[in-house]
Amino acid sequence: MSAQRVTVTYSGPIVFLSTDHWKQIQASLASQFPLRNLHWKSTSRNAVRSIQELDVKLVPFETLKEDQAASQVPQTVLEKPLLHLYIFTCEDSEVYRSTVRKQLKEWHASASTRKNQEWLIVHVMRPDQSVGQGRLFQIKTSVLDKVKADFNLDKKDRYVQLVWSAEKDNPTVWADFISKVKDGVLSSFDAALVQREEEMKRSEGQRTMPGWNFCTFFILKASRVESVASSLEGMNLHEDALQQYYELEYLFFQVLREKNLSWFGALITPMPTDDSVPLLSITKKPYRDLILANTISVFDFRVYLLARQCLLLSKMGDMEELCRKAASFLSIFSRTLREVENTLPPFFIESWIYSSSLSVVDQADEWAKKITLEKAAQSSFNAAKAELLELARHQRGRSPLIHDKLDILGIATGFLPNKPPFSLMLPSSFDLAAKDPKAKRGSMTITKTELLTSMEQQDTLYDLYVNVTNRAIELYANSGRRKFALKLHGSLAALDIHRGRLANALQTYTSLPAHYSPHGWTSMEAYMLNRALNIHDAAERAKDREWIHILLHFLRAYVEDGGRDLLLSEEDNKAYVEGLIAALKEAARNLDNDVPFPDHPALSVSLVDPHTRLAESRDGSLLTVAVHNKLPCDVPAEEVRLQLNGRDSSQFTFTAKVTGIISGRTELTLFCPSPAMGTFTLASTQISVSRLLFQWKHTKTPKQIKAGNMPKLVYIPKDARALDVKLKQPPLIELGTTSRIRVVLSTGRNEIATAAVKLGAPSGISFRCEEAELMGDDPPAIRFDAESLTFLDLKAGQTVVAAVPHSDASAYAYMRVNITVDYVTTAEPDIPRILRLSRVVATGLPVEINVQDFFRGTRPAFYRVHLVDKDTPACSSALGTVVVAGPDHGREARDGLKLQITYRMLREEVEALIELAVSEVSSKTPSLDSFRQDMIDKLVQALELEASWVELYGITGELVVPGITPTDDEVGSGLRQVMETLNQRRSAMSFGEWRDIVIPVDVPQIHILASARLQILENPFSSEMEAVEKRTRPLYAGQPISALLTVNTSFHWAPPEDVKVQRYNMRYDIEDLTQDWLVSGRKRGDFVAKVSFLPMALIGC
Repeated sequence: MSAQRVTVTYSGPIVFLSTDHWKQIQASLASQFPLRNLHWKSTSRNAVRSIQELDVKLVPFETLKEDQAASQVPQTVLEKPLLHLYIFTCEDSEVYRSTVRKQLKEWHASASTRKNQEWLIVHVMRPDQSVGQGRLFQIKTSVLDKVKADFNLDKKDRYVQLVWSAEKDNPTVWADFISKVKDGVLSSFDAALVQREEEMKRSEGQRTMPGWNFCTFFILKASRVESVASSLEGMNLHEDALQQYYELEYLFFQVLREKNLSWFGALITPMPTDDSVPLLSITKKPYRDLILANTISVFDFRVYLLARQCLLLSKMGDMEELCRKAASFLSIFSRTLREVENTLPPFFIESWIYSSSLSVVDQADEWAKKITLEKAAQSSFNAAKAELLELARHQRGRSPLIHDKLDILGIATGFLPNKPPFSLMLPSSFDLAAKDPKAKRGSMTITKTELLTSMEQQDTLYDLYVNVTNRAIELYANSGRRKFALKLHGSLAALDIHRGRLANALQTYTSLPAHYSPHGWTSMEAYMLNRALNIHDAAERAKDREWIHILLHFLRAYVEDGGRDLLLSEEDNKAYVEGLIAALKEAARNLDNDVPFPDHPALSVSLVDPHTRLAESRDGSLLTVAVHNKLPCDVPAEEVRLQLNGRDSSQFTFTAKVTGIISGRTELTLFCPSPAMGTFTLASTQISVSRLLFQWKHTKTPKQIKAGNMPKLVYIPKDARALDVKLKQPPLIELGTTSRIRVVLSTGRNEIATAAVKLGAPSGISFRCEEAELMGDDPPAIRFDAESLTFLDLKAGQTVVAAVPHSDASAYAYMRVNITVDYVTTAEPDIPRILRLSRVVATGLPVEINVQDFFRGTRPAFYRVHLVDKDTPACSSALGTVVVAGPDHGREARDGLKLQITYRMLREEVEALIELAVSEVSSKTPSLDSFRQDMIDKLVQALELEASWVELYGITGELVVPGITPTDDEVGSGLRQVMETLNQRRSAMSFGEWRDIVIPVDVPQIHILASARLQILENPFSSEMEAVEKRTRPLYAGQPISALLTVNTSFHWAPPEDVKVQRYNMRYDIEDLTQDWLVSGRKRGDFVAKVSFLPMALIGC
């Protein structure tokens, strides 16, 4: 039926149909088919249906049989022609009247009486007739009028002229003809279809009449519905045809609900090959005849409906729905067959589902070759095919299909164990005792050859199992459904275990969790890992690093899933986990090196309080953390570690030794022996179980911080009694000598055994520690090397100072120095401590020096030294000018001078004053000693924020700290006393430290001192130079002026080695400014170093 085509008949004069002209027309007409782009507007349907392509079969009218009486068994609409054509050629109206009209009437009498069949008269004309245009027009008009007058009695245009020749065969010639053909075909089809639908409605309306029989009604209803569906399918109206089969299926379910299936006969009458023939074949049985004979079984009827529906779905290109519909049918109807399983051959249902599923997949692939699927549709199609092949499990609505049938066969034959995962898909009514492979019911058996062989040979069953599973895996992978593909890998691993291939099974079970974890499939991940652990033990393999990783991944899945349904082989989860943890500890102890495992959810470390506490009795700080153990048993941990990150890549580690971590929450106090101060970020935490390290990273990326996931901060207070290092400039700075820096180390509360100090500068300045010198009266023992200086045996409260030379730092105003101190106290020699500091030291001079020298003949020289303060933040301030008299004879000045300045910076003086005041108050109130540094910092900070105190302090020496309001507590009382002490006047020389700068002043060596004088003469004709106090004659522009240039020389400042030099040959050069003066006279000349008189004339411009 599906191959039916629309039938169109043709007829014409016998003489015309026997000519070559007709054969040419017939060939050209056949080339116009199939019809394309038809639009059907049915009177019984609202929407317009579009038919992209409709195949047409041309047959002679004479070959048709006469219409017979209407049968109660409907035929398809397309079994009869939908259109009749009468094709003739006639050039003269007389010929038409005498011959053609009679033939036409005979044909019309036969064609017009056929019900629901249209007819069309085609008049063929030659375009190259040898007549004039006017006459040709008259001829056409005459024949046309006569045909219309004779046959178009119902005013419907059924006449078309075809101007055609073999030489001018053009598709446009056929346009009008094709349009009329489309209209005729659609009109006939619509009328026939409406008639069928009305017949179905009349049949339904007779249900209330006496004598109505449901069986007869269903047969006729099913026949008519099938007839309409086949007709629509033949017209390529696949969606409408599918809807008819859906209605027929609905009718069947209605019958099923009313329990009127008795007239169907048996539920199934199995034939010899019913379990193995292709499911979607509609030719394997005479289904239509069985329906009409009322002998079709429910099984055959449902299979036929499914086959018809799937065929239409394939033509619509909906391959996914095709496969899913087949899978749903197999799942649902197999449960119906279970009710009569004892009447069927053994394993009939399993064989039928297995064969049907494979045949659907194969048939769907064959149909899919004819269409092009988009990528998304192809993926869904592959997934649907995989479901037909996949291991059936009743959960999540998935249907039992091929794979489970192999499980049932394998369990029944004993080739597979009756336990998970093979037994998970067994039906609830499955009776293993009744599934004897050798049992027979009657003379029938299943006919699927490969299943028969697999029931006798276990290797064949295993190969079949593996092949089908791999095929499903490939389809799932192609569809992008990784979860289902991975699940099937697990079934293959279970088969490997049963077959004794433990190595293959272990490899599969250990590789699968890596695919489950990113998707959060913790239950499946835990099951696979649990199986891997069991296989590892069964294989008696060593508990090495690989086993540890398997166990840790299992514990992670166990914790994330809450431990539900993960342990299939143990009833007591706690005892089972305790055994695993004990084995883990033993395996970790045997490791060759440390094995880190990041971010394990079974354990975690969190902050209880972000503020640390000082250890008080020793250097270091304490931090309280909470350790969470989500396992049901204790973990034999040995150490808990926490790391903080600070500025300049500094790191501080807090640790605590433990004997174990109990299940639940535990608070621990961690200790960091290295002194630190400031705000730090939580970097990482770690729990050690022998050589196994559980680690967690807490640092945040810039992207996380931008998203609001801020890092956790930890605050460490300053320990005023801890070891400390400060850097200062040396007390004496002498320009021209090696630069040094003072390292001041204070031991605080500690008795130091060794303290190695390392200095480094990011700017590249190098420190020569091997040349360091100790300062002070009682220097301690010390070791020097190129990288550090190490102090030995220091007492508590001791301060040592060392001057360390460094390379030139004149290019920097300030020098940043990174200090690292590795020290060990005598009280705790086993605990190494590290102090990391960053200090900034001024390297430039606090004052600017500007030296000017003045020479006056044989008189003493004078040096003016100008001092400028560089410590004032906003601008430079002049401190004053110093005038220094040189020696009275130049020959003694060649050794130069040295300028020594004693000074201290304002900040240093004020800080020293504050420290002195705080010390005086602390000595009176010892309880304030622990708050000394806090009070100093608060006072210094207040002075930095406002500068109003500077002027008063500079005049009176009183330091009034602005912006501080002391509180009423003990610290506030101490601040109040310190501020009162600072308000008192005291001499600047009575406290603090002063520094000296020695600046060498070079006096230049002069061999000869020359001075020039230009004198304007009153009388240009005078032979002698006259001393004129005031000029009496006026000067005019352009007037020549007489002037005298005098050059005086002196040997007074010559060095001793030039004593014997009595004269110098010298040259003078006068450069005139031509814009202002014109010089008349000798502008350049040589002379001997003595007084000389050189007359010249100047002319003003």
